[in-house]
Amino acid sequence: MPSAEVVSIGTELLLGQVLDTNSQFFALELAKLGINSFYRVTVGDNKDRIKATLLAALSRSDVVITSGGLGPTADDLTTECISEIFDAAQVEDPAVVERIKAFFALRNAKMPETNRKQAFRPLGSDILSNPVGTAPGIVWDLQPEYLAKIGLGADQHRLILTFPGVPSELRSMWQHTAEPLLSARYGKHVLWSCELKHYGIGESALAEQYGHLLDLADPTVAPYAGRGECRLRVTAKADTVDDAKKLAQPVIDEISAGSKHRLYGFDDDTLESVIGKLLTERKMTIALAESCTGGLISKRLTDVAGSSQYVALNLVTYSNEAKNQILKVDEDILKEHGAVSPQCARAMAEGLRTLTGADISVSVTGLAGPGGGSAEKPVGLVYLGLCHGSKYYPLTIRLPEHLSRDEIRFRTANEALNLVRLVLVAPDLLATE
Repeated sequence: MPSAEVVSIGTELLLGQVLDTNSQFFALELAKLGINSFYRVTVGDNKDRIKATLLAALSRSDVVITSGGLGPTADDLTTECISEIFDAAQVEDPAVVERIKAFFALRNAKMPETNRKQAFRPLGSDILSNPVGTAPGIVWDLQPEYLAKIGLGADQHRLILTFPGVPSELRSMWQHTAEPLLSARYGKHVLWSCELKHYGIGESALAEQYGHLLDLADPTVAPYAGRGECRLRVTAKADTVDDAKKLAQPVIDEISAGSKHRLYGFDDDTLESVIGKLLTERKMTIALAESCTGGLISKRLTDVAGSSQYVALNLVTYSNEAKNQILKVDEDILKEHGAVSPQCARAMAEGLRTLTGADISVSVTGLAGPGGGSAEKPVGLVYLGLCHGSKYYPLTIRLPEHLSRDEIRFRTANEALNLVRLVLVAPDLLATE
């Protein structure tokens, strides 16, 4: 199977000033074509280091893809470095010059002479056209005489593709030129993946439950974790996408059956989108009263298109006055137990149910920090309440105090959304009061 290596060029990437989303894009697209990717490298705008990095990539990978360094300024060195590696003269492409001039003319401007640099390519390479910008790339299927210059034999094959760093230009170039080329040349197999998203089980427990699947060769199963949820990625390789799906389906079915309520969705599903589908299907409404999360749960619910069908009313009742005046939380509860208490959470949820008449009413109150905690009520202590009909479902969360305020809020929102999901799909598993 062919292998590809992505080389991201730009000092701004090394300094963290720009997030390298291009490498992620290439990784996903190469996987779709069934092309292995074993290395990914970032290098700054330094000629010697760029050349060394490219030589290393060419020594081990069939396809070398670069992003960045194709602009008109002095620190845009990609094409120049590639030419020097192979001792190849740079030639100006008249068609590219005219295209760049036309690009500026459409904007009632004259092409700066520095942009002429973008029309040069190493002798022997071809232009990889850029439909939406001034910086074309190159595509170079290296012939034996060039391979010999870097110590490779004539029986080996190397392909170089260069792209600008601007994501919109890079993606357009990939779609219109590079992807069809690579698909025709290497597309004998495709990879298809499905992510099975879990909540309420840790990565190690999930890996242990499906340990017998983790050693499969095709399809493969790999566990991933992050921010309170875990995923199992099932990946199959076949001649077509349909064949890959058929190969993966028995494993997906086994995990789906074994995970039961802990499996909440697939691929692009989120807790909030899954809840939206369930509420829509059942023609139910939901209302929220948030304190420590400050509206984050409401935001995530309303980020889903069509949420106006099921979101009845969302309130941020941060102060005790708001809890009392809007949700009718009794002053005695606030004085005796405090706003961060199971009693207050219940009163908030029940007051919200009375106010809105929603099928599900959810309350959240807690300490997101970084200050305000005590030995009795530490930062990270959160109480959730949920009313569904005549039933009340409480949930107490204790998150580590060292977590940031944002992280405590995010994880609390996850727990709240998952509580709603479980009430809809597996209420018998939950404690009620």
